[in-house]
Amino acid sequence: MNGQVALITGAGRGIGAAAAGALARQGCKVAVWDRHHDVADLVVRTILDEGGDAIAVYGSVAVSADVSAAVGKTLDRYGTVHVLVNNAGFGIEAPVWKLTDEQWASVLDVNLTGSFYCIRAVVPSMIEQRYGRIVNISSRAHMGDGHKAAYASAKAGILGLTRTCAIELGQYDITVNAIAPGMVRTERVLAQPQYAALNERAQARQLIKRPGTVEDIVNGILFYASPASGFVTGDTLYITGGRMG
Repeated sequence: MNGQVALITGAGRGIGAAAAGALARQGCKVAVWDRHHDVADLVVRTILDEGGDAIAVYGSVAVSADVSAAVGKTLDRYGTVHVLVNNAGFGIEAPVWKLTDEQWASVLDVNLTGSFYCIRAVVPSMIEQRYGRIVNISSRAHMGDGHKAAYASAKAGILGLTRTCAIELGQYDITVNAIAPGMVRTERVLAQPQYAALNERAQARQLIKRPGTVEDIVNGILFYASPASGFVTGDTLYITGGRMG
């Protein structure tokens, strides 16, 4: 992957930050994208200190103009995009009858619409070079999860988007795949008030009895982002410790 250009959304912390660092160590030039300038800048500084090449781009994936600006800055600096990792996302926990219009829309906008905006923005350069790797981060929650109607719906929508884009883009040697993580112990997850209960439930349903880590997810991202996955598209990789239900 040496010399390829990778654009990662939600890359200021957690899985996104770990993926940015891992792709940089593979030789990629990395555009670190986050809404929060401070965390994006910190990830970039870390990559530069390790001898890599990275820039920070800012904005919300849910705002079309922000997406155009972030992708435009990446293209201005590096000329193209070889790898897109759609990692930005968040959820709101509430019973379906208590979800507000604004809560529903905000979760769908960031997780699903944001992924669409980013794909639409980078695909022209991928088509021109007849090569691309798009990795969409879904979740095992797409199968349904209590108090997560908006999040589960958005993550299920990502799988439909993934398969449709794979059908449309395969002729250009652009692969589009999804990763569905189980419970991963990121800083955000560990900070949740109900973490202990969530962890207990996950551990009881996992076949592999250890916590999921960001490195587990990054290993999947690296495969789908690399030339090694060139004959795999429209696929979903479950990284859940074998969690059943």
